[in-house]
Amino acid sequence: MASTSVVTLNVGGELFQTTAATLSRAGASSPLASLAPSPPNAPHFLDRDPRLFALILSFLRCGRLSSPPPSPALLAEARHFALDGALLASLSPASAFSPLSLRPAALLPLTGRVAPSAVAISPSPTTASLLAAHGGVVTSFDAALASRTSVLTPLPAVDSLVAVSPALALAGARDFPGVHLCRFPRDTPATASEALSWPDSPSASVLSLAATEAAPQWLFASFESARRNSSAVVAFDLNSLSPVAEIGRKEVFGADVEAAIPPTKLGWLAGHGLLLAAGSHSGPAGMVGDIRLWDVRASATVPVWEVREKDDCFADVAASDSLSALFKVGAASGEVFMADLRRLGGDGVGVEPWVCIGDEKRASAATASRRKDGNNCRVECYCNWVFVARGADVEVWSQVELTSEAGKKKAMRRNWVGNGPSMTTAGSVEGVMEKAKIVSWAFGGSRMALARVDQRSIEVWDSASGAMSMNL
Repeated sequence: MASTSVVTLNVGGELFQTTAATLSRAGASSPLASLAPSPPNAPHFLDRDPRLFALILSFLRCGRLSSPPPSPALLAEARHFALDGALLASLSPASAFSPLSLRPAALLPLTGRVAPSAVAISPSPTTASLLAAHGGVVTSFDAALASRTSVLTPLPAVDSLVAVSPALALAGARDFPGVHLCRFPRDTPATASEALSWPDSPSASVLSLAATEAAPQWLFASFESARRNSSAVVAFDLNSLSPVAEIGRKEVFGADVEAAIPPTKLGWLAGHGLLLAAGSHSGPAGMVGDIRLWDVRASATVPVWEVREKDDCFADVAASDSLSALFKVGAASGEVFMADLRRLGGDGVGVEPWVCIGDEKRASAATASRRKDGNNCRVECYCNWVFVARGADVEVWSQVELTSEAGKKKAMRRNWVGNGPSMTTAGSVEGVMEKAKIVSWAFGGSRMALARVDQRSIEVWDSASGAMSMNL
């Protein structure tokens, strides 16, 4: 007796047999998932290419392609069955990310005359898309980087960009009010819809954005009032689009600006349930800054840890879930420092949490001479690595295990992405376009995306095996 779960398909005149369970792996949005079991004498008919369908079916059975990379025809066929994102994700998962194997894979030109100001990659494990803000326009590229959709926001320029999903991005600007929702539905035109604002100050501008990837799905937005005398981080429920908490409200009293420095960098540590909020101010006495960690489930008024930065204030700061650490680039020294989250506690008074993982002597000398070697440096954490953008180049720090008589110890070691400093863009454009300063970057899957000053395109670097040069 034939199994009641067997599905028979006639694809372009060729018969295929599989199970309903195999087809269900395509996901609820795929037409394949709705095909019911059928006998050989009454197959489902699909007017598609049987050679390509055989590869699609093999992918559903095995979870991978037998001969990557996929051809444009196979990608188009996968898109027809709503499988293109899953197929590409199988070729470039985060587990395949290797910073020392990153190579230029695509150069994505943008329309208009404005260079990109922000990039983001959606966190979806199956249909990750890449987004770029250029002027007031946000452009979304699909997972295959083969098609794009653009939407015009009410903002003249976008400073902060977060990709919540392939269908939703959020944009903000330092001098204009509200967080604007950019929607990219699969089969309908993209739209820029309602804005989210700080209830106590609807005209407040947006300094930074961060979002959680898992439920409850929250957006964190750092707001500063139009008069710049108050600020707060507001948490929004992305399902209801309603504010659920106000975190770390600050007010300026008199001329004490340093007491109310608003956060200009937000980050979410899912594994620790902590929100990172950091901001700095440059004045006659130099740079000062605040770094705070909030357990938003416990308190929205008292951080679990905070520190005031003075001697070598941060040029940028980031948090790593997997390494359980904070990282900063010193504004004076340009050196990288690390603080172990497991050793942080109290209010930070009288405690030096930072350990220099770079050149400690150089860091001390730069701090004493009030240099500004770290200006314009950026730091970001992804998986088990820490990335630092220095002008046009990217260095990467990784944790290595040292074996000694006292036992195994761990240390951070530095390398460079690509061929190191001062190289030209690789691939078919080598020697044509000199590298310019990095203004924004994003990481996702096996990719790194870069936006450079005055370059009206996005660089995509990929470390997955078989990374191909597309759209160069």
